[in-house]
Amino acid sequence: MKQKIFNRIFLFLLFFLTWLDLTKFTSIPVSKIGEPIPIFPQIQINLLKSKNPHIVNDAVQETAKMLLKYFVPQLSEESWQTKFIFIDLIPDNEPELVLSLSLPPDKGILILLQKKDHHYFIASFREHFSPITKLEDLSLKNGQVFLVTREEQYNQIGSLNKASLVKLWKWHNNRLQETFTENIHWEINWQDIWESSTSAEAPKWYRLTQNFKLSYRWEKEKLYLRTEGKQQFSTAPVNNTAFPAPYEFPSPFSTLKTREILQDYYWDDNWQKFILQTGHYFPPGKITPEEVAILKDLDQHLESLAFEEQQQYLVINKKGDIFPLNKDNLSLNEL
Repeated sequence: MKQKIFNRIFLFLLFFLTWLDLTKFTSIPVSKIGEPIPIFPQIQINLLKSKNPHIVNDAVQETAKMLLKYFVPQLSEESWQTKFIFIDLIPDNEPELVLSLSLPPDKGILILLQKKDHHYFIASFREHFSPITKLEDLSLKNGQVFLVTREEQYNQIGSLNKASLVKLWKWHNNRLQETFTENIHWEINWQDIWESSTSAEAPKWYRLTQNFKLSYRWEKEKLYLRTEGKQQFSTAPVNNTAFPAPYEFPSPFSTLKTREILQDYYWDDNWQKFILQTGHYFPPGKITPEEVAILKDLDQHLESLAFEEQQQYLVINKKGDIFPLNKDNLSLNEL
């Protein structure tokens, strides 16, 4: 108890000194709504490196509180979950601080703070995440650094859908850019009566599952990212409107289809993404081909196991537009 009181007093003095420190700024940048943009002194951020878990916890909560009051004041009093990591994403002398702020079941925020002189400033803010459960530093031998995030998604609109989504991020052109995304765990459940209430057959539950592992390797000075795992399509009788409990044994589900997935993506400096290949196609009404990079083979998308294969790629063009493209319309470049 005494230790906790001491920590609180210490933090109060720290933030009072922080206020005095910030008064030396002749002007503090403000947003369009007039609220001061949070600026954090180095001494406050350094507390996150303390070996005392109580100091770390108090410091991260105070830092998160300031950020929440600025970005989402209407939700700042909610019980947000906070994670952080120091990572050298931006080419400078000091690692940056990345914080994730999560409010289950469906809100997540990612913030990057960059050190300049003796203070930390907001360099990147991204919302529209699901709750973020993991932050990791992927630093490679060639000096490249990626931030790895993991989100937990849950959706009950139209079907029961839950997924663990992994994303890789890189700092490029003065902003945090997404370079790769994959659902390493994914489960979709639905009833066929949701699709058609006129069927004469007894209603059934259907389930699609996907379990992948991610790994990387170097091959001839080229960086590869591999997704490897299994997809499964199953069914079970509908005994009531509730979904079968996951702990039921034996499982009421029987397997209809399975397939193994192994896909290698490689890092492309020009596209600043992990891609499958590049190619070109003729947009409708154009006589000049447009170059694109292949992000995903949609025939290996989980839903294609239950429905017809799409014979499409998910591609990106030089403008950053992402769209599906029929495989027959694409001429592949040599690897």
